[in-house]
This record gives sequence, structure tokens and C-alpha cells, in this order.
Amino acid sequence: MNAWLVLLMNVAVGSAIGGMTNELAIRMLFRPHKPWQIGGWRVPFTPGLIPRRRDEIAVHMGRLVEEYLLTAEGIKRALAQSGMEKTLNTWLTGVVDRWCADGRTLRQFLHAAAPELLAEEGGISESVRRPLQQRWQAFVNELIHHHEQKRLRELIPAEGMARIDTALEDASRLLLERFRAYLHSPDGQQTVQQMMRGMLGGGGMFGGLVGMFLTEEKIVGKLLPYLDDLLAHPELVNRLNRFLRQEADRWLDKTVRDVYDWIGAQQVEAWSSALFAKLEEQGVRLLDKPLGQLLSPLRQTVADQVIPRLARWMVETVEHNVERLFHKLSVRDIVTRQVEGFPIERIEEMIVGISGREFRMITILGFILGGVIGLVQGLLAALWR
Repeated sequence: MNAWLVLLMNVAVGSAIGGMTNELAIRMLFRPHKPWQIGGWRVPFTPGLIPRRRDEIAVHMGRLVEEYLLTAEGIKRALAQSGMEKTLNTWLTGVVDRWCADGRTLRQFLHAAAPELLAEEGGISESVRRPLQQRWQAFVNELIHHHEQKRLRELIPAEGMARIDTALEDASRLLLERFRAYLHSPDGQQTVQQMMRGMLGGGGMFGGLVGMFLTEEKIVGKLLPYLDDLLAHPELVNRLNRFLRQEADRWLDKTVRDVYDWIGAQQVEAWSSALFAKLEEQGVRLLDKPLGQLLSPLRQTVADQVIPRLARWMVETVEHNVERLFHKLSVRDIVTRQVEGFPIERIEEMIVGISGREFRMITILGFILGGVIGLVQGLLAALWR
């Protein structure tokens, strides 16, 4: 009976030692959080393993995240496989749809977002208008200075030159047709009669002699058909077209500086100010229109063309610059600083929350192994007696 009691005592003591040892080892991973001091002597194994090696753990964790977890290649693969472009497309389309359904005017939207942009009388505030006008004038001056040595011909694209040629041909025909129509009108006939009256009245004896046999009406009636045939003749159209083309070529060969000097700086500045005022007037009119009304005509084009290109550009921009972004962000340093500043209590709570079941199994396994060792030790002791 004493042998069985000794055996049970060995099993109980071994089990308790094994379980308590494993539990103590688990606790010593985190605790104590700070070193224990007895006078000037630090108690061994304090603080716990993780608090004592937290700086090294932070450095290794930062290296692990940068080199294996959060890599540029991994981000590129994630972007390619996650459907980010489709997600952006859907999100942007939703934003545009909300804007198209918005009944607020652009003035209300600006008044809520940036009230300093609007003046009390309803236009653009002077603090905004003045810089805009200065920038506009600087833009016009810079544009003229940049192209001042170029000929007008060089600034007009090929399609524009073709349109000028067509316009000159049309202008030649139109001028002659309008002149013919004017000659057949009462005002035109009256003008011709006055011209003939002046010629006959001031023609001396010959003019008086002609006036005795031919009246002004007869002369005009004989002259108009001749003038009409002359104005309808293709050769006159071609000559007028060549004349207009020569004048156009003469102007197209002038430089921007020549035209600017011919017009005058004051006139150019006046035109620039007038154009700015016109643009400002149109802009103020747009302020009182609903945002949805302004965007609705563009909704389909934006949804079908602009948004897909914008979403694709955003994804490609991230993909092409992800390595540069990672280099500037320095993921390793960020992770290291975060881990170094993370409270030990939170680290313990997080690890225990994740691995609490395994830790309990390790403690139970210690009880079992300690009990087995105590049992073997007791049996060996009984056999040696």
C-alpha cells in the first residue's frame, strides 16, 4: 500500500512540476514587462523574453514585412488580380451618377464648399477675379511671345489651310453673286442710273448728243445684261479667287509679331480683356444652373470613355510607381517604429488571443508529461528496491 502511495505521489508531483514549468515558461515570454531590481542587481530573466528583445523583434518583423509580405511584386500581382480597375470604374460611375442626379446649382455647391469664391452681388469675388485676369493676360502675352517669330501659316494645321482655300473659293463666288443681285435690285439700278447721269451730264458735246438719242433707262437696260454676263464669267471668278488667295498668302506669310505690331498692343489687350469678360459672363451664367443639368449631357461620354481611361490610368500609375512609393515610404522603418511603440500589454493580449488554445494545450501537455515521468520514476524506484 505504501508503494502505491509513493507511486501516486511521484505522478502528482511530476505532473504538477511539468504543468507549472510549461505555464511559467509561457508567462516568461511576456512577463514581467519591466526588469526587477534588487538594489543595483537585476533579477535574471527579467523582463520577459518579448519585452527584452522587442527592439530586435521590431527590426526582424520590419524586414519580414518588407522582404516577404508587403513587396512591390506582391502589390502589383494583387492589383492585377483584385479587379481594382473594375472597382474604380464602378465607384467613379457611381460618383458621376450622384452628381448627375444632384439638383443643387453650381453656385450652391461652391457656396457650401468655398464661399470665399463668390461675391455678394452674385459674380466671382474680386480676390479670385483679379488673379485670374492677371493669369489670363500673362497667358496671352506668353503665347504671343512664344510664337512671335512664327508665320501664321505655320500655326494653322493642314485641315485649316484646306478650309481657308475652300472659304476663298466660296467667297469669290459669293461676292460676285451678291454684286449681281445688287445690280438687279432697285437700289443697284438707281446707283447705275446715277453713275450714267453723272457721266452723260459731264461728257460735253458727246454726252449731250448721246443723251438726245438714249435715255438713262435705255442705257441701264442695255448695260445690265452685259454686266451680268461679265460677273457670271468663270474667268472673272478665277481672277477674283487668285486675287483673294494672293492677299491671303501675303497675310499668312507674316509673323505673329508683324500682325501684333500692325494691330497694336492696346487693341490686343482690349480684345484679351473683352474675351476674358465674355468667358467670365458665361461662367457666371453656369453658376445658376443645376449641377445635374450641366453634367447630364456629358454623362454617357464620361461613363463610356473618360472613366475607363481614368481608372486604367490610376491603376497603371500605381503599378509603375509602386517601387518608388515603397522606397519613399520605407516600409521596414514604419513597421519597426510601430512595433517598438506598441504596448507590451497589447502584444501579449494579441498573441494570447490568437494562440491561447495552443498555450493551454502546452500546459496540459506539461501536466501529462510530468505525470508520465513521475510514474516511470516511481516504477523504477519500486523495481530497484
